[in-house]
Amino acid sequence: MSEIEELTAEFRRAYTAGEHPDASAFLARVPEAGREEMGRRIRTVLVEETPPDPAIETVLMVQAMLRGHPPLLELRAAKGMTRDEVVTGLRDELGLGSADDQRVAVYYHELETGQLPLAGIRDRVFDAVAKVLGVARASLLVQGPGPSSPGGSQAVFARSVDGTQAVWHSMASPALEPDNVDDLFTGGPG
Repeated sequence: MSEIEELTAEFRRAYTAGEHPDASAFLARVPEAGREEMGRRIRTVLVEETPPDPAIETVLMVQAMLRGHPPLLELRAAKGMTRDEVVTGLRDELGLGSADDQRVAVYYHELETGQLPLAGIRDRVFDAVAKVLGVARASLLVQGPGPSSPGGSQAVFARSVDGTQAVWHSMASPALEPDNVDDLFTGGPG
């Protein structure tokens, strides 16, 4: 069996098992000369195989979105978890200390309620949220603020940029320097 055949079989097994395999990751595992063939084989699998049923958690989150409710909040509630339990789990998964709990709690609240811009959240955070809530990363649905969402006065932290240095101001406390918690929730995809 060739490498492309083996990868196609692996992709098919993952897809039919409902694992939501990343096609681009499979393509990256093939030498450039074989990527077109691998792409054709992946498309064939997607056409031939019946899509797996969505995870129950995904259905719950989509239903929450349709009702105008924050999907992550509804998922946490359905799992019977408190926000503090999720914050503790995130802190542990992200390798942070207990001194970071308050900041993680603020960011998680903003993420859970759709107030935090998603583009700034590092992939590690999404991985940790999925793990703590016990769902596959591919099943996790989150919402960020819409393009017409009000900013500023509703934000717990407001960032102003002076040259190249970002300064964080808390509405309730003195200026705080950005740290690794800020970077995880506002630093981007990496």
